[in-house]
Amino acid sequence: MWGLFLSWTVVAMIVFMIVDLFRQQRDTVLFLRYVRRDLRESAARSAVTRSPKAAIVLSLRGPDPCLTQTLEALLKLDYPDFHIQVVVDSDLDPVLNDVVAVKEKGRVDQIRVSVLRQVRSSCSLKCGSLIQAVTDLPEDVEIVAFIDGDVVPHAAWLKELVQPLVQGEADVVGGNRWYQPPDAAWGSMTRYIWNAGFLRGMWTQGTPWAGTMAMRKTTIEQIGLLKAWGTAMSVDATLHHCLTSHHLKFKLAASLIMTNRESISLERFHNWVTRQMAVIRYTASETLLAIQIQIGVLLLLHMAVPAMSVAAFLMGRPLTGIAALVSLAIYWLIHGLAIVMFEQTMRIGMRQRGEETRWITLRKSCRWYLSVAMAHYVIGFGVLRVLGIKEVDWRGIRYRLSTSGVQMQGYTPFGAKWIRQDNRSVV
Repeated sequence: MWGLFLSWTVVAMIVFMIVDLFRQQRDTVLFLRYVRRDLRESAARSAVTRSPKAAIVLSLRGPDPCLTQTLEALLKLDYPDFHIQVVVDSDLDPVLNDVVAVKEKGRVDQIRVSVLRQVRSSCSLKCGSLIQAVTDLPEDVEIVAFIDGDVVPHAAWLKELVQPLVQGEADVVGGNRWYQPPDAAWGSMTRYIWNAGFLRGMWTQGTPWAGTMAMRKTTIEQIGLLKAWGTAMSVDATLHHCLTSHHLKFKLAASLIMTNRESISLERFHNWVTRQMAVIRYTASETLLAIQIQIGVLLLLHMAVPAMSVAAFLMGRPLTGIAALVSLAIYWLIHGLAIVMFEQTMRIGMRQRGEETRWITLRKSCRWYLSVAMAHYVIGFGVLRVLGIKEVDWRGIRYRLSTSGVQMQGYTPFGAKWIRQDNRSVV
């Protein structure tokens, strides 16, 4: 009796996997079609000549491996009227030296640097820095663009952010990340796999990414964004909530899916992605249901199926056990093949920007498939941890999270040891 029950349970799990694969691959095809179409149209957008006065806001706490390249690339943007508004966490932060060194290469006032004047205990340091930067902008600035210190923009970066706004295509325009890890470390490859699904999900939900986005200054005022950031942990999740509340539109510009070539260890990636999910959970209560569903999909499939396979072998039903393992292996294989489709599509945009696309080595190829499985387990256990997390650490600052807001537990200037040559993500 138990053997028959186990066999039918395995069949039910296989059906569940097929349904889940169909849903995810359908969304993948729709997303990649959108990216390809938008990349074809990006050339026409860049030909529009109207270029309102813009400011680029950059919040910094501690160094990023490519920060100098980021600042130098910003100085070379193909845009007639803009300046860069930088807010550094503390005058003791070593990153201030890097900013000043690059500032001296630019025109007078092209990079305007300030130190965070008020450490707000009710929001993250990044939200507080962005509030100060936007508040300090000159009145004649029309467009506010935001960038992270791990993004190296191409020459048309700002123009491609601004033109959809000028043409009335959206109220907020932005890009996202695409990883090309320099090494074959398990953390780097697992993050690469994870990012594909996360990128697709953000597009489906219409969620901006704070590392590359822009909006009119009047939009910031209209949706009360600075007030919302004043009690928030997440920049982009809070922006998404404000846009949804005011029925405004976000557009993902495919040409602004930016390449990131940093590396990360598996432990640091697991901690980082867990923190991200914890912040999202407390930013919007409706996300809790999505987290619970994700637990069911990830842990039920990736723990229950191997467990049922072992049970089947112990009960003398080897065919049932083999069927369970093979179905899970095929599930991972199809996900791996979908990543190949992602990679080929993202390379179209990279070639348009003149970037190097050859990064996959034999060792990385060998770890590709196993990284697909690893990504599911890392995220699955991360989601499980999220349900019990009430505090998170972000670059050395501890925050207490709740549905009513965030509370900084204490402030200290950035003091972590960092080796410039290691090319590892600072998380």
